[in-house]
Amino acid sequence: MSIPTITTTTDPAVFDERLRWFLGTLNRIVATADDTAGAFGLMEQWGQQGFSPPLHVHHREDSALYLIEGTITLRLGDDETTLGPGDFAFMPRDIPHTFRVDSDRARFLEIVTPGGFEQFHIDASDPAPAATLPPVGPPDIPRVVAAIATYDAELVGPPLTS
Repeated sequence: MSIPTITTTTDPAVFDERLRWFLGTLNRIVATADDTAGAFGLMEQWGQQGFSPPLHVHHREDSALYLIEGTITLRLGDDETTLGPGDFAFMPRDIPHTFRVDSDRARFLEIVTPGGFEQFHIDASDPAPAATLPPVGPPDIPRVVAAIATYDAELVGPPLTS
């Protein structure tokens, strides 16, 4: 039996098709449903202070965040908590959630299970020409709304503000 492996890079001198500019963040698609026989999708994401996706809810999959660097405020339903390096948060399906980067920058892993929702991150993003954060600018919300509907998820509120 051979063990499938995926090699990606965050070296800015090397183009990697799994690096994406997503809603003002740098997102690296680490593993897709195709890579894991549908079990999960895994993304590594870098965000700058103030980044917050719109409040949203997944109806098909559970998701989780593991914070590597920085601090974020997570809203899950009506509850909020602060996460720091090494903290993990589970976000069950059908509960609205969002988060906000509170430190200058944050780096975290996001896992979705079963896999498939990582494709939304691809559909609503652009290839990153380098392993850098994208230029600051407003997100293309109509594009996000159109993309998210096909993944049995929806936007239900605004981003988390400070």
